[in-house]
Amino acid sequence: MRIGGSTYSREPFPKQVEELRESGFDYAELDLTWLTWETTKLAAEAEALAKRLPLFTAHLPPSHFHQADLARFVGFIDTLEPVGIHVFNAHFMEARSAPRISPETKASWFADLVRAASDRGAVVTVENVDEPPEVIRKVLDAVPDLQYCLDVGHAHLDNRTDGARTYMAALADRLGLVHAHDNHGGHGETGDEHLPFGKGTIDLERDVKALKARGYDGPATLEIFKGIPDDRRACLRKMRRWTKE
Repeated sequence: MRIGGSTYSREPFPKQVEELRESGFDYAELDLTWLTWETTKLAAEAEALAKRLPLFTAHLPPSHFHQADLARFVGFIDTLEPVGIHVFNAHFMEARSAPRISPETKASWFADLVRAASDRGAVVTVENVDEPPEVIRKVLDAVPDLQYCLDVGHAHLDNRTDGARTYMAALADRLGLVHAHDNHGGHGETGDEHLPFGKGTIDLERDVKALKARGYDGPATLEIFKGIPDDRRACLRKMRRWTKE
């Protein structure tokens, strides 16, 4: 299993990627959530970063599921696939400022994004936020080449103690990416704490070993936005141990 670390797009990328490299991560995931740069600047920065540490995954911003977002996201793929980013992850949940969008409209939008990504040699994953597994299953069934991103932290929000294993049981056949981080099982954005392992209440060891037992050997990104570099290093050591035991 390749284990990467996520950047946070409100902080400069070079410092974060250097810390991930020094900590021994296999790759960096670029968080594009808050990015407002033009693609020419992003291309130059990504090319420089990839010389320090492989870039393999990217997290697309929250979507309004309209054509402007589709064009913007395809632009990200055009810019970042040439520097090694193969997996582009998107939420099924709308951006906070967007009106509610029907699941059918979202599925059609994802079909267009997946088609564009496939033409460019890239993969799109859809990540669970607060949707139950059956909602994610419907979009996966509607878009055969779309893959699934299991966010372990999100799966345990609202005190769902068996959350990650429930999602795995329903969706493991399409699993293409994992996000791992800890929280206290709270609700919504405030509950989504992105803590180092052991700082919340999730049994990460149990969930990671369940992934291994199912034979998953794809990328796993540690989305840890709290703490210090030593905390991320400790989480990486735990992930490597759990995936080898």
